[in-house]
Amino acid sequence: MIFGKRKREEALRERAQLRAEMEGSGWAWFASQPAPPYELREAALRGIRRNDIWTVAVIDVAEGSVAGHRCRAGRLIGYEYGTTNSGIPHGDRRETNAVWIDLPAPLPEIRLVDAASTQKDYGLSLPPLGPGRTADGRWTVEGFVPSFAKDLLTPQTLDVLAEMVSVSAVVIRAGVVLAYGFEPYDAGHILSVATTLAGVIESVPERAWGRADPLVAGTGVFPRRLEGGAGLSLGQRLIRPDWKGYGLEGKVPWQEAPDAQKHVTMSRQQAIDVWDVPPGTPTGVYVGTRSGGSHLPTVASTMGGER
Repeated sequence: MIFGKRKREEALRERAQLRAEMEGSGWAWFASQPAPPYELREAALRGIRRNDIWTVAVIDVAEGSVAGHRCRAGRLIGYEYGTTNSGIPHGDRRETNAVWIDLPAPLPEIRLVDAASTQKDYGLSLPPLGPGRTADGRWTVEGFVPSFAKDLLTPQTLDVLAEMVSVSAVVIRAGVVLAYGFEPYDAGHILSVATTLAGVIESVPERAWGRADPLVAGTGVFPRRLEGGAGLSLGQRLIRPDWKGYGLEGKVPWQEAPDAQKHVTMSRQQAIDVWDVPPGTPTGVYVGTRSGGSHLPTVASTMGGER
């Protein structure tokens, strides 16, 4: 108990110091905020193979500006769903540090995986794009649009990326450029990552901007049970997730996330997804994932045709 108390006090001191440093740099500070959009969560905190992590909040949030670009940094907090041998549902806390910047215009989705990273990567992997590695050997290239990878990864952009601290990946998706999976989460790393991401935006060739429709840009999320990687296709993307964390969505309110437990358990009655349905439905809600979440439209279908 004494050790735990000391650890909590140390964490509070570190958090207070980080807040003071970020506010001293002109950034705003928020202890916690609701989880970011689904696309960003999936990009950075999905699960090792499938979508097993439900993001509940982003904590230690700093918002500021670098080179004229509005930036946001935070620690994404989620719980990985599982069951015990006796079938008791539970969630284990997972987190990753991230910085992201809104893009000025749409770009196709792309993911650059840092070969130098030693952090566990919970982000969504995408199909590999040739030639596989960048010319400097540091970044593995994934995505759906080979021509964009060629346009983006110029010597100028690689020079900018060479300044990036070790991260799990740099992702362009759904109107943001994101870097996640860096340690430690301190002012120096946050500002360095933000500066590099701003440089990436500035290095994008003019011809690459505005060429992506919402689907190509990364709108929507993949079905929970699909594994990331080479088997993914744009036509599989759903308009929203087909699960709600099997009860994890409401287990930890975002306001309480800074002090969230490392492990939570649920009763079998709690471990269900409750879905809103159109007016006139006799029961008012569907309970369970089959009736509520398994028949969602794809993003492609809402755009007038499957891809």
